[in-house]
Amino acid sequence: MKKGHTVLLILLTLLTLLSLALNGVIIYGLLQAREIAQATVTKARTIVTGIGDETFSYTFEVNKEIPVAASVPFHEEITVPVQTTVPISTTVVVPINLEFTVPVSKTVNVATTVPLDLEVPIEIPLADTPIVGYLESLDADLGKLEQKLANPLSMETP
Repeated sequence: MKKGHTVLLILLTLLTLLSLALNGVIIYGLLQAREIAQATVTKARTIVTGIGDETFSYTFEVNKEIPVAASVPFHEEITVPVQTTVPISTTVVVPINLEFTVPVSKTVNVATTVPLDLEVPIEIPLADTPIVGYLESLDADLGKLEQKLANPLSMETP
């Protein structure tokens, strides 16, 4: 063999070994990325599962003045007792006990502003909302992705 062929053969061998080494580094990096992705998906599934057990809490504050205008009809019968002593003559005094029923009928107009300052606590368990179905679907999809990352050569599609 000629000297030029030998140098060329050595150079090709070195390039082939360098290519294999670089491919090994790339494969190692991809395996690490897959492990990180799998750990991230596992954490995401834990979070998604935990969200369904949470409760949405909020305090709704109301600080307003509400105008109120109304006509209130008022119908009432009031019994008024009258107890007195009436002299009938100068020599005889007779006590008289009477009761009068006085009807009162009146419409009272009311116009005012009512200050309203209150806090209304709101607590909604997420398990009682439609979001639970979406979370279950998301968890199922993340589970399939987790399986695919664990077995990348599996022929099953997630």
